[in-house]
Amino acid sequence: MNYPYLPEEKVTLFIADTKIPDAAVITPPSIDVLPTAMRRHADLGIVIISSKKAVCPPETYAYYKNALSPYGFEIIKGKTHIESHYPKDSAYNVGIVGKKCFLNKKVCDKLLFDILISEGYEIIEVKQGYTKCSICPIDENSFITGDVSIYKAGKEEKMDVLLISNDNISLPGFSNGFFGGCTGMSSFNELLINGNVDTLPNASDMKNFLTKKNIKIRNLTEGEVKDIGSIIPLMTD
Repeated sequence: MNYPYLPEEKVTLFIADTKIPDAAVITPPSIDVLPTAMRRHADLGIVIISSKKAVCPPETYAYYKNALSPYGFEIIKGKTHIESHYPKDSAYNVGIVGKKCFLNKKVCDKLLFDILISEGYEIIEVKQGYTKCSICPIDENSFITGDVSIYKAGKEEKMDVLLISNDNISLPGFSNGFFGGCTGMSSFNELLINGNVDTLPNASDMKNFLTKKNIKIRNLTEGEVKDIGSIIPLMTD
């Protein structure tokens, strides 16, 4: 993949806390200090930096090194430990879209931040700590978000951004989840959603936005849309 999270071909390997037909899935490890509904959220426990490089907190480093090294990944251990509550649970939750990275510098792990800079990412600072949860990347210049501040930051960067509501996105124990945490691209022209998009208030807006980009939606289930900590594409055919 030229850009993390944006595959050019059909994805054959994901990280996600769900089943995906016709693909292998690595289940995220449990980060036991987190609330029960968030313990296996992949987007809190790993950041894909490039096609074969990732950064993890100390809590998930050994797991992902063992799981991904056989595929040729370099796994780097970050410095910041995950803690139980926001914002100290979000040190690795950075939103990458193409070569731009949305993050809260006060929250982001320092080693991760330095690696992002060294890899040539343009850093866009926002107040939101859960930027990966809040961003569903579509292509290198487009994304969907339910966060107004991230939407405004993207528009200032001349990006094509759709602002939606987070209503009806399920995350047990919380008033709502985040759309980025329910989704992931499975190829250059297909977006996976963990649930049925038609249960969301902005379903028609999303369909129109994606249709203009020749991207189709594949619902993984027919029930409510659930935030599972993102569907992370790792490898393609």
